[in-house]
Parts: sequence; structure tokens; C-alpha cells
Amino acid sequence: MSNSSRIEAATRQHVGATLPSEQIVELVKISNPEWKGGVYPSDAAYTRTPEGLVPRGKTAYGDGVLEYLGANSFKVLSTDQIVRRKPGKTPVPTPAPAPPTTQRSQEQGESQASSTVVGEYPATQPKWVAF
Repeated sequence: MSNSSRIEAATRQHVGATLPSEQIVELVKISNPEWKGGVYPSDAAYTRTPEGLVPRGKTAYGDGVLEYLGANSFKVLSTDQIVRRKPGKTPVPTPAPAPPTTQRSQEQGESQASSTVVGEYPATQPKWVAF
């Protein structure tokens, strides 16, 4: 569950209320007591502009569950006002499988592999040399 999802779940009973950061953190701890990580209300807060709600920085770190009103002041948005973050990059398609190798290249690969074993002589050299 993401930071914005935890904040959204914890603040649904407080839609329209203006809450400080500490209160939002406490609501998340009460609603999700097994969570031991941090809670970051400012990452889930968007700023209102004439175009609508936009992330406060270059990158959105989660859904816009809160509206940033000022220092340590956040308004809880209703479900229809929440700005859902666009999904990340599209997944990269898997590369096409390699073309099948010919019989000759497989034989060469086997002879090279057998000649590179540590402690073995290459197949072209005798193992014992007579003096």
C-alpha cells in the first residue's frame, strides 16, 4: 500500500476538513497500526491552480489525496476530487527470441567449450608427450 493510499484510507471520515500534518500522521497510525514506516502528507498533497490541482514539484509522488493550503495545512479532498497519478512508463516489450543456430555453429561451440575446460588439454593436442 502506498503512502497516498494509506492517507486516503485514514482520512475518508474527514473529507473537507483542514488538518495539520501531525494529525494526518496520527490518523494513519490509528487506521493502520501494523505500518511502521513513515507517513508523508506533503507527498500526497497537490496545489490548486487555475488549471486545477497539480503536483507541488516536478514529479508526483502519489495520488493527490490532500490539497496543500499552506505550511502544515492540508485539506482532505473528496473521492471525486482526488487526482490519480498517471501510471509510470509503459513496460518495455520483451525482445524477440534469437534465431535458431545452425548445426555447424553448434558443433563449433561444443568443440570450443570442451577445449576451454580448466585442467584439460585441447582436443587437438595429445595429453601425454613422450621424450
